[in-house]
Amino acid sequence: MTGAALSALVSHWRRAPLQLAMLLAGLALATALWSGVQALNAEARAAYATAEGVVSDGGTARLEHASGQMDQAEFARLRRAGWLVSPVIEGRVGMGTGRVTVLGIDPLSAPGGIGPALAASDLEGFFDGLGYAHPQTLEEIGPTDRPLRATPALPVGTVLVDISTAQTLLGAEGWITRLTLAPAQPQGLAPLEVVAPDLRLISPEDGAELAGLTDSFHLNLTAFGLLAFAVGLFIVHSAVGLAFEQRRAMFRTLRALGLPLRHLTACLAGEMILFALVAGAVGLGLG
Repeated sequence: MTGAALSALVSHWRRAPLQLAMLLAGLALATALWSGVQALNAEARAAYATAEGVVSDGGTARLEHASGQMDQAEFARLRRAGWLVSPVIEGRVGMGTGRVTVLGIDPLSAPGGIGPALAASDLEGFFDGLGYAHPQTLEEIGPTDRPLRATPALPVGTVLVDISTAQTLLGAEGWITRLTLAPAQPQGLAPLEVVAPDLRLISPEDGAELAGLTDSFHLNLTAFGLLAFAVGLFIVHSAVGLAFEQRRAMFRTLRALGLPLRHLTACLAGEMILFALVAGAVGLGLG
């Protein structure tokens, strides 16, 4: 009897293929939009983390001048005073067929987390002008007169080079943008206010403002995904409700022929589960 009931239920969809297509399309689109938004959120968070790690010097404290740049002599003065600092220069410059952000560091004194980890064999080339950039950046700017190596550890649009190379590219020989502080400093050092009174200390906690901005962006994306999912479910609800109304006479006939109510309910539930699995798999593939 159950087999006959299943055959009767399936016959409705053979007579109404448009309803079946609407049902499956609604489920697939709802799943695709929701999974797509989640994937976009995950990719965006990973990109933000990479970019923030480079821009904020790996989450370390830094020293900046009010004018936005400082004399390189500040680096030497702080090092002589015992402070473990590393110079960084940053600026925009034309390269290839586009413009990029050039980030110059001193790999010998830079704290971990700024750009890709350089092996000892790569340092010689780095000092000689070898740069690093994201693969997408290399595609966007095309061929250049400077050797560049691809690495996904940098954000798109940024080229990492040795600080002397960056100063030459930016036309800022003898100048730097900021100084990064190593997390662990020796004891008994003279206060920064005395050694470098013109510089201001920027703590890593100041990066929380960026996190607040990105959180609102992700919240909007999640809300959009939920709205799209709800619209898809509304389409599915309409299709299922219409199919149920059109099969009321069939349900009464099956019950009159002796099909138990729980068997009919199980058949309908199995039908919906099958549709959900098929449409969900398609939606995940599309998302």
